[in-house]
Amino acid sequence: MGLDTVELVFAVEEHFGVQIPDGDASKLETVGMLQSWLVNELSQRGHTPVNLERTFAELRDLICRQTGVSPERVVPEARFVQDLRMD
Repeated sequence: MGLDTVELVFAVEEHFGVQIPDGDASKLETVGMLQSWLVNELSQRGHTPVNLERTFAELRDLICRQTGVSPERVVPEARFVQDLRMD
């Protein structure tokens, strides 16, 4: 994981109040995979019902702030390294 990715993981953890294990973080290659992980984690913690659209919107905003990527590029199938140019 590069610096951009590590900083995004920290921002996501802080914003959503979760801890993403390194092993999980290294497998989350797309925005959609990270969103699914978050929804599952938040659901397990009793944050039900988890609003999928709100979770995606908050995640997209975090990614845009951390990377400077335009919101239009942050789609579920976007890969962090290849599509969003995160290291």
